[in-house]
Amino acid sequence: MTGTENRNQRSSPQFDEFYGRNRKTSAGESRPKSGQSGGRHQKPKQKLSIAAVIGIDVLCAALIMLLFFITSYVIQPESTGSSLPAPSNVSAAEMPSTTDGGSTTDPANAEGTDPAAQTTTQPDTAADTTSWRVKFADKFTSGNVEKTDMSYKDANINVSINKVQKDSITYFLADIYVADIQYFKTAFAKQPDVMGGREATNVVAQANNAILAINGDHCVDNNGPVVRNGQLFREEKYADALVMNYDGSMQTYSADALDMNAIKANGAWQVWTFGPMLLKDGQKMTEFNSTLKKANPRTAVGYYEPGHYCFLVVDGRQAGYSDGMTLEEMSKFFYDSGCKVAFNLDGGQSSEMVFMGTVINKPYDGGRSTNDILYITAQ
Repeated sequence: MTGTENRNQRSSPQFDEFYGRNRKTSAGESRPKSGQSGGRHQKPKQKLSIAAVIGIDVLCAALIMLLFFITSYVIQPESTGSSLPAPSNVSAAEMPSTTDGGSTTDPANAEGTDPAAQTTTQPDTAADTTSWRVKFADKFTSGNVEKTDMSYKDANINVSINKVQKDSITYFLADIYVADIQYFKTAFAKQPDVMGGREATNVVAQANNAILAINGDHCVDNNGPVVRNGQLFREEKYADALVMNYDGSMQTYSADALDMNAIKANGAWQVWTFGPMLLKDGQKMTEFNSTLKKANPRTAVGYYEPGHYCFLVVDGRQAGYSDGMTLEEMSKFFYDSGCKVAFNLDGGQSSEMVFMGTVINKPYDGGRSTNDILYITAQ
């Protein structure tokens, strides 16, 4: 068959009718009318149930929270500090001994002091002529250790803890005397001089031979200046701050009033942030630089004078046991206690007091790990 004949045959009426009918049939099969079944059955699209959508949303939220937890609490940057200037007589034990009136005092004639015992236990030196050791001589022993389940006393420190349950509030107040600034220290979790870890407060306390310890200011997750044992870790200003100087004095500052340049130039023993400050010029306060004013578990530090301090831990959020304290109640408490300075630290589930390695308060929901502690040590 020639090419012309082939083209003529394909264009014949019979050819067109046959193939046209088949094309129509195929087209009809591939596009069945509504209500009719065609050659192929298409499954209707399935919609997710409300329960499935909610489940997916919950799973996504959980993954986001897990990511936040890992980045905020597990993978944390570590940092080491830089040394700040310190007085040539870093230890308070090297300061000249004075009475409140400022006159020089002979430790051998100081009331409550046993010269023979001093000569025997620390024969030589200025360590026995400090103003703190003399002023609080009746608070320390001649060298032996005296302790109970809520107190500790030796030649350098005196800790007495009082548990009080009153008006739906339970708190633990530790009255503290130290003979030298070196017995009032801070430590970070895992590595005492490296900021960035997290551990249980009692674990950090035991690792640093703490007689008494409380949780700190949650410095890793909290903004603001950080100075620990004379080392500067962070200098940015954020909120209220508490400064402890080498002479044992304490002052609180708002972020605007804090002079970090002066601290870097002159040094400081500790600087905490979190807050707020609880006393202003030694007086009670009713307005605070904080939004967390309701009753909560709380941790705070108070200052009477150089060498004399207190730690306060208030349990809370536990109906029938303790509701916690408001900031205004805390302010009144420290004012009534005679403190000149008081400062709020991290609270809530973090609030813990550890004595001789044991948590003695009842932390909310079992407590949680912390970044740092304030502690009193005999070493």
